[in-house]
Amino acid sequence: MTIAETVEARLVESLQPIRQYVLAACIYHWFESGLFDTLAGDDGQSIKELAGRLGFDEGRLGTMLQFLVNEGLVCRTADRFALTQKGRSLSDFRAWYTMLIGGYGSTFLQLGDKLKRGSGSASRIAQQVGIGSCGISHYDSIPLTRRLMTKIPGGVKTMLDLGCGNGLYLVEFCKALPDLEAWGAEPDPAGYEAAVALVKREQLEHRIHLSCSGAREFFRTAREFTPDMTVFGFVLHEILGQEGEEGVLAFLRELIERYPDIYLIVIEVDFQMENPAIMRHELALAYYNAYYLLHPFTNQRLESRSFWSDLFTRAGLDILATDVVEPSVDSTGLEIGFLLRRAGAN
Repeated sequence: MTIAETVEARLVESLQPIRQYVLAACIYHWFESGLFDTLAGDDGQSIKELAGRLGFDEGRLGTMLQFLVNEGLVCRTADRFALTQKGRSLSDFRAWYTMLIGGYGSTFLQLGDKLKRGSGSASRIAQQVGIGSCGISHYDSIPLTRRLMTKIPGGVKTMLDLGCGNGLYLVEFCKALPDLEAWGAEPDPAGYEAAVALVKREQLEHRIHLSCSGAREFFRTAREFTPDMTVFGFVLHEILGQEGEEGVLAFLRELIERYPDIYLIVIEVDFQMENPAIMRHELALAYYNAYYLLHPFTNQRLESRSFWSDLFTRAGLDILATDVVEPSVDSTGLEIGFLLRRAGAN
């Protein structure tokens, strides 16, 4: 092997992260632009047809399509383009691209600047984070929540979701449980508007009520609604990052003071970034390594399972049950659900 060949081999290996970075960005825009869905509904279309349907520049569209051809996600026959099976299969995992690329893509580009002391938090696109997170939850946290709900005596008739994002949680539960009435509060205006649109599209306005408000504002507003259960999907680590342990304790104590008989389901990610046995897992490297990385830069604080167990006890809550995501979806055991209730209430 010559020196030139040695350099080239090293260069190819060294450029793979850049290749994957550009590919991830391209896949995200493929989904968001409508190009993927347009290709998915047809056996093959020309650049001219696609550009006409979507209002795209033909030259740029042709270059993007050829990039996807070269990556094996699109196939080309003469002047017509269609999805490959590999490309079509990515549709199941669109939500991960929405959250990590659409929501946090700009965050990753700010990491160097935000290493500096006093530099503040990196920005993110909250709407895309919320929509992506809710889409992911269809695979992991919604089934996990439903399993924990079966452990609540008498079942659940009324449900509260503080930080409901685009409302997917509420819609999924109301569709699965015909007698369920729910209320969702979402402080981000864009997320709230997305939830309103989703609830209206699903014709669930009579069962799902929505507020554009934070949790404490919701607590302090008188309403004729007493929830049997509330769910916090990846919410408490946000409060922990912004207000510290005392902030989370105060929040939980205020909740159970307002609703003393309520059951709580909390979904969090066990922080195991420094555990080499866990981080050798393929999904830990493919997803959780990046997930762990972004949190301190966006003023969020992930913690371990034992930390949350201790904090819930200090907040005056009993842990009635715990569970993790189905191994067929995620065999790391890192995403954990807690079923909680006011200490001594059972």
